[in-house]
Amino acid sequence: MSGAIGLALLSPIGNAAAQLSASVTVVSDYRYRGISLSDNGPAAQAGLAYDAPGGWYAGAFLSTVKFDGYKEERGVQAIGFAGYTWRTPSGLTFDAGANYVAVTTSPRYNYPEIHGGFTYRDLSGRLYYSPRYFGQDAHAVYGELNVTPLLLEHLHLLAHVGALGSAANKRYGYPSGPLFDAAAGVVIDWERFIVQLSWAGVSHRSGVYVITGTEPRSGFVVLLSHSF
Repeated sequence: MSGAIGLALLSPIGNAAAQLSASVTVVSDYRYRGISLSDNGPAAQAGLAYDAPGGWYAGAFLSTVKFDGYKEERGVQAIGFAGYTWRTPSGLTFDAGANYVAVTTSPRYNYPEIHGGFTYRDLSGRLYYSPRYFGQDAHAVYGELNVTPLLLEHLHLLAHVGALGSAANKRYGYPSGPLFDAAAGVVIDWERFIVQLSWAGVSHRSGVYVITGTEPRSGFVVLLSHSF
């Protein structure tokens, strides 16, 4: 997830009326599913989402990235997404859709994904599938659970756990079991601003991410976002 709150526009709102939303964000470390995609340094981000009255949604997310594999590479990660949500009388919401991830200077890391998920009150979960995750010639499945209970007015707790399974690990001699990631922290939501303080990390190194960010495996993240 992390910055899951920074990627909040990737989650559909599901309002009955059409809504266009956008955000700009700065983050001390861009953690994507626990892995730093900014070489453990700051990143700038922007998002745009449109929610149609019938439950359809679409949008895009942009973030600066810095990879340090065979040579240092700076660029922009762009995520385009679309999907459909439907709400049950009990308040349980289901979601299905697809997204495409592209990196401007490193097209070998581009990949498509499809997903399905649910949201119920403060709890949400999603399952993703990619036929060639992060540029690897191997399929991958990623699942996550997120909970953001309200602690005080304008103050939420944040907890996330995720697991990635990929056939690419065998190719590089890394552990073949799932790669786990987790995040925990607090979120302050005031007016159109969000401040997030969290810890994020992964369980071990993985052959899926042959890029920068595998060391250190965990760290604290500070995020400031403004929506409009």
